[in-house]
Amino acid sequence: MCFDVLEHLFDPSQQLLEFPQSLNSENKIIVNWDFFKGFNQEFSFHLDETKVVKTFFHPLQSQFLEVFHFYLITTRCYCKQS
Repeated sequence: MCFDVLEHLFDPSQQLLEFPQSLNSENKIIVNWDFFKGFNQEFSFHLDETKVVKTFFHPLQSQFLEVFHFYLITTRCYCKQS
């Protein structure tokens, strides 16, 4: 599980690329992120630069397959792509 961490990292894409090394075909990773500094910068410690956020989704989509889970509303569950 990785909750409320990725939006604080300098390069969250790099972290995503490290997760598959820890997964086998039956493991899942549960993550969330909030790339938003707020309407009035109230979350100034969050990352929200457009280029970095767009780059984040490339490894997510190429390395993982989202697994639907009805209990996870604000988080996402992924398995390793085969």
